[in-house]
Amino acid sequence: MTDNNFYENQNLEESSAEIPAEQVPQKIIAEPKKEFKRFFPFGLTEKGYGEYKEIKRVSKANGASFLFMNVLMIVVSFALSFIFATLKIGNMSGTEFLDEPAIRQVQQILFSMIYFLIPFLVCFKLAKFRISDLVSFKKVEKKLILPLFLMGVSFCSFANIAVSYAAAIFQSFGIDYNVDFGPNPTGFFGFCLTFISTVVTPALVEEFICRGLILGSLRRFGDGFAIIVSAILFGLMHGNFQQIPFAFLVGLVLGFIVVKSGSLWVAVAVHAFNNFISVSFDYIFASFSDNAQNMIYTFILAICLLTGIIAVLLLKNADSDFYKIEKAQTELTEKQKYKWFFKSPTIVIFIVFALIESVTFFFI
Repeated sequence: MTDNNFYENQNLEESSAEIPAEQVPQKIIAEPKKEFKRFFPFGLTEKGYGEYKEIKRVSKANGASFLFMNVLMIVVSFALSFIFATLKIGNMSGTEFLDEPAIRQVQQILFSMIYFLIPFLVCFKLAKFRISDLVSFKKVEKKLILPLFLMGVSFCSFANIAVSYAAAIFQSFGIDYNVDFGPNPTGFFGFCLTFISTVVTPALVEEFICRGLILGSLRRFGDGFAIIVSAILFGLMHGNFQQIPFAFLVGLVLGFIVVKSGSLWVAVAVHAFNNFISVSFDYIFASFSDNAQNMIYTFILAICLLTGIIAVLLLKNADSDFYKIEKAQTELTEKQKYKWFFKSPTIVIFIVFALIESVTFFFI
């Protein structure tokens, strides 16, 4: 008898034998999968392109905040002028009432908070930033408080001297860009209003915005980059050539202080102290002669300048890397970061607006 199972098994073995590739019809050979490489602009990698998108997001949020702030200032100013133009308050017209020194200080206190906080908080929230991740009010190490404060005071004095000399050089060519901010209210109540509007409010609000939100949003691209860019925006924000260079220089040291302390508090103290010096000459030394005021001012600047030496001595035992600014491990170069940040449409418009506003002071 023929064993049918034997032939079936033999056929299965033959059919399962490996067939040379050249004898297999081409249509049953699986084609190799094609690998598609994703294209990123500017010759960037995926990481670099992610950094590019993030820096554009940050620049849009900052620029939009400043534009919102300026538009809000214009709208509120026109609204107040329109409303008070037809009013009569006592023996004064509504316009004269708004120009009263005490009323101007009250406006500055209220509107400083409105003009800064609303635009920046709204725009940064819309850009999906967490405010708590950007702003820190934590306690500063005790050993750093005094040295960093004295360092800031000293650098502010240097900035005052540098800007004063620059102003004198420009004046020798007939260019005077000193800005008249109007008279201050008199008496103790007037001093209190001016102290709050010039010393307390700007120190808290401007540091929260400039060394908090702005600096905090930029630090992922490097502390040096964040300090310089936030200082530039801080300077331009003041909108006049008298304050822009000074604010830029002060912004550099305040940014450094925030980075090294990890908190806004020391920067707030330095900012407030610097502004208090100005207020003191409007009230405490107001009755002195011009020569006496100049001598006192020079003496105060010299003392404050020397505090920098004390700050260095207090920090002599600090880590050798204390004065160094760490670079971020980013794929983008420094040039690319500055270029793409300042090419953002909202930033460009804000810069143009700030420069136009600064020029108008020559014609007021």
